[in-house]
Amino acid sequence: MEITGKKQRRRKNLFVAAFLLPTMLCFCVFYLYPILTVVISSFAKWDYTNLNNMQMYDFAHLFDNYKYIFTKYPYFWEGIRNSCIWALCGLVIQVPIATAVALVISNKCKGWKLTRNVYVVPNIISSAAMGLIFLQLYNPKYGIINEIIRVFKPEFSENILFIPKVNMIALTCAYIFFAGTNMIMVLGQINAIPEEVREAALLDGARGWKLNRCIVLPLIKDTIKTISILSVSAGFLLYNEVFFLTQGAGGTKSISFLIRELAVVSPRAQYARANTIGTIQILGGLVLIFLINMLFRERKERSRR
Repeated sequence: MEITGKKQRRRKNLFVAAFLLPTMLCFCVFYLYPILTVVISSFAKWDYTNLNNMQMYDFAHLFDNYKYIFTKYPYFWEGIRNSCIWALCGLVIQVPIATAVALVISNKCKGWKLTRNVYVVPNIISSAAMGLIFLQLYNPKYGIINEIIRVFKPEFSENILFIPKVNMIALTCAYIFFAGTNMIMVLGQINAIPEEVREAALLDGARGWKLNRCIVLPLIKDTIKTISILSVSAGFLLYNEVFFLTQGAGGTKSISFLIRELAVVSPRAQYARANTIGTIQILGGLVLIFLINMLFRERKERSRR
């Protein structure tokens, strides 16, 4: 019997390994290898002078690219600041909105299906197309935003996308409210809560907001953590909106936009320096994910106490 049990476990492990093997191969080829290339090339000389022959720096100059990015490249700190701001906006604005909409729709009031579909529509449209749409909304001549401003300030004719600080708000509004995918994830988890749990809560007098706060939200905290990671990552990696709306002008550059500036726009094709920023971006994303995990872990420990 013991030998039979070992054979069954061995077969099960082999089946699981065979099932996961294609995914792991794809990950190594299409993700792990490029990531390692980005990290390794950040310690090398790789630009227009040696496009086909990347040269690793010796130990004395190993961190030259990082020194340049941190001390000489004029837009790095602007980009990292903006990306962190957008990551924070994703956590404190996008996640609560998605969760609130899911909670409201879960009550299945009249018209809830239409509301759900309408909220998801912007996520069906590509971010590039949404960027072009908002570019027209912010147009200084005929855009609806300027028309609204002229109601209160008739002489206003500026492009708000190029007004410092205001343009950050305008650019953030172009994506922050569109959280249809996150909302669907939360709504699916809410609908998966056993009906017996709801009935027991109702018998104990938990209704309305109390039901959501004491029963629903604790049961979907793992999904909220997941959409928090997705929203923070999307904000930290923001690129399309920056490219289509401002081209990074007026202090709106993101760290993703800087990678394009160095690798594509720069006549020197500074691939190594672009990958240096890419490496910093990867590390920054890992730090953000770690902080979110810590945040939800602390909340879990408090709830236990």
